[in-house]
Amino acid sequence: MSRSRSNTTGPRARDVGRIGGRKFMRYAPLASAISAILSAGMPAHAASETEASSGALEEIVVTAQKKVENLQNVPISIEVLDSEKIEKLHIANLDDYVKYSPGIALVRGEGQGGNGEPGTSHIYMRGVVSGGTNHSGSQPSVGVYLDEEPVTTIDGTVDVHIYDIQRIEVLEGPQGTLFGASSQSGTVRIISNKPDPTKFEASYELTANKIDHGGVGYEIDGMVNLPISPILAVRLVGWDQHDGGFIDNVAGTNANAGIIDGVRSFPSWSTTGTTNGVPNNGGIGQGSISNAAYVKNNYNTVETKGGRAALKLDLGDWTVTPTVMGQRVTSEGFFGYDPAVGDLQLAHFGPEYSSDSWMQGALTVEGKVSDFDIVYAGAYMKRTLQSVADYSDYSYFYDKIDGYGASWTGSKTAGTSGGSPIMPQELVVSNSSFEKFSHELRVSTPQDLPVRGTVGLFVQRQQHRISEDYTMPGFDFSSPYGGNANGFDPFYSIPGHPNTIWLTDETRVDRDKAVFGQVTWDITSQLELTGGLRYFKADNTLEGFYGYSLNFSPHGSGMSKCFAPAVTVGAPCQNLGNRDTEDGHVPRVNLTYKFTKDAMVYATYSKGFRPGGVNRTAQAGIGPYQADFLTNYEIGWKTQWFDHHLRWNGAIFKEEWKNFQFSFLGENSVTIIENGGDAQITGIESELEWAATSALTLAFNFTWLDPKLTSNYCGEEDATGQPARSNPCPAGLGSPDQTNPQPYPPLAPTGTVLPITPKFKGNVIARYVLDPIGGWEPNVQAAFVYQSQATPALKTADVQFIGVMPAYGMADLSAGVEKSGMNIQFVVDNVADKRGQTSRFEQCTVSVCQQPYVIPVQPRTYAIKFGQKF
Repeated sequence: MSRSRSNTTGPRARDVGRIGGRKFMRYAPLASAISAILSAGMPAHAASETEASSGALEEIVVTAQKKVENLQNVPISIEVLDSEKIEKLHIANLDDYVKYSPGIALVRGEGQGGNGEPGTSHIYMRGVVSGGTNHSGSQPSVGVYLDEEPVTTIDGTVDVHIYDIQRIEVLEGPQGTLFGASSQSGTVRIISNKPDPTKFEASYELTANKIDHGGVGYEIDGMVNLPISPILAVRLVGWDQHDGGFIDNVAGTNANAGIIDGVRSFPSWSTTGTTNGVPNNGGIGQGSISNAAYVKNNYNTVETKGGRAALKLDLGDWTVTPTVMGQRVTSEGFFGYDPAVGDLQLAHFGPEYSSDSWMQGALTVEGKVSDFDIVYAGAYMKRTLQSVADYSDYSYFYDKIDGYGASWTGSKTAGTSGGSPIMPQELVVSNSSFEKFSHELRVSTPQDLPVRGTVGLFVQRQQHRISEDYTMPGFDFSSPYGGNANGFDPFYSIPGHPNTIWLTDETRVDRDKAVFGQVTWDITSQLELTGGLRYFKADNTLEGFYGYSLNFSPHGSGMSKCFAPAVTVGAPCQNLGNRDTEDGHVPRVNLTYKFTKDAMVYATYSKGFRPGGVNRTAQAGIGPYQADFLTNYEIGWKTQWFDHHLRWNGAIFKEEWKNFQFSFLGENSVTIIENGGDAQITGIESELEWAATSALTLAFNFTWLDPKLTSNYCGEEDATGQPARSNPCPAGLGSPDQTNPQPYPPLAPTGTVLPITPKFKGNVIARYVLDPIGGWEPNVQAAFVYQSQATPALKTADVQFIGVMPAYGMADLSAGVEKSGMNIQFVVDNVADKRGQTSRFEQCTVSVCQQPYVIPVQPRTYAIKFGQKF
């Protein structure tokens, strides 16, 4: 709880101003010149509200620096979607707010048994991404907060349903000082509306929609705010949403992947066969599988249900706010299509579904001791993910290239080996759980002092239980978890896991502790200096089991590497148990100059970080990976013009990413993380909003980036154990000829553009409110978003196999009427039905599984909305 900073000048402030004025007198001519430029055409804004012109832009309040401030006074590059924008842009989920946030890029899926469903999205800012995500890999580079508490998870950004949300703050650039480890390149903060003891409120919204080439959907949202007493209130929010599918599983053809008319034939499997006298797989042949049982239009449906409850207790100078939020997202099917099969089509051969359930309980206590503000924020979060995915791409391509089909057999008799090849199908069955505890305590001095600050302590513990069965269930899919006598040979299966050829059963624990502080000094009435520092300590462990059974791979990954009895519930033994600890600090220094109340510039030096961690691989020469750091140099501006009818904010920045963590698939498609090289990102961000008239509002926002490697990426270490950056790279693991390794070209040479993030992303939004008709106020809105092409991977060879994500532009239109709290809207999203691509990926090692999938933006969608507020 922070008092707003006074603009009046007290005796101490006047003294500081006189002292500071003598020190900075030599800069007066330059300051005067810049002030004259910025002030040109900018009428002075009177403090009184009665002098504000009708139709001016409203003030936006943020808490980006962990105190309440006007956006225009915060020397950070921030995109803000307040409650009004959220409603007008029809934002309901992560995909929606990413679309209208030029600073954020998103990727889904990326293979390895994933279906590309909601909840598997990973977000990035300012091009700080090297590609590759995995449950046993790097921590995210973007932090996500729900109110005061972090909800950042490794396996994908939590897709918080957006209803009754006060605002979404997108803090761009390193936020490591105040927000810690996973805020290396930025932070997203979702701020909910709080209970209000002073009034009763309620609202609801009903939506029906139809997707072109797809199904129908609906959304029901509701909220009620109940004042219980003058000091106590409760706020309840609930939602139920069904999204129609638009991907079709068809009896299609992709000859390169062995698929003809919905039948996939495997080269090394026997092409005929019976089991107990019954023709295998419907008689089509033991070396083939058919997707006839899974052919379905609108394959990828989603159900989202959840709620949020908050209690607010006002006790004079102290406020206590406990909250609980829960959500479950269940989906069917696969969310990408195979371009070789057809537009929005694919041919998949097994059951595919997922469930993502999470709950967060949080407590925020705010109060005062003397004139100091005290805030405690603590939370417990639990997330459970379950899924089944078709993985026949893996079994087909490894058989096609290496003839693995001869090794994947069933048994003639239970308990014996040497049976004939089983049906060549593979599924990935995942059951994972995630828990997070976090506690933060901070103290702030009075905000009206010329020198003021915030200090705090932060503790966090994340535990991730990872369980994945790669099963070959034979001809009976009734139980993909195992137990089918016609499935994979029990002699070769993982003990205790019938039909399982590969098992991942691990526990990952990430522990973070930090102390942080930030101090601001008003050097003069116009010049402000801020300094911050965060000292952190990370302690990360990864233990359990991954790999094959001893009988299947007596000298490879898996049980042959075990060194102790099992430490996880489902594992046969332990072959993984490593720890990585490290500490360090990240600084922030900011200088702000206010030319007028409505114009300021700032210069920032800041750092962000991700902790290092443990590699789970038996591949020689691969050890733990270390923390990587992002250094940011930024100049920004916040300005308002023409009596607050025009707002223009922006920033120019240069970021240096040293020894960044790079994920890639090594032997047996196991993810490896290395500190792979250096990169540099330069960019420009601009946000322009104009209340052109009392009826017309225009906005134009964009981010332009130039993210590229500044050293070669070799995927090897040199003789000193450091990442090799020479050209050609040294002989070793990456050499095409492993029997006689030779020097080879870089896997990604200097100048390679970093993946996922487009160089340009922007939007234009126009909204017009017409004169009332019969008490109803009509409105129309048009929005256009555009982004340039992006690559899906860093390595040159991977991009050649997978392809690029082309540039696209997408228009949304809406029209509606409002009256006395009622709102009716007709919305058309993606009017031209553009097939924009958010992700391209393959299901296993790129050079092996040469079958790229595309996750598209949702096709043209028509919706009608009816809402009411009380």
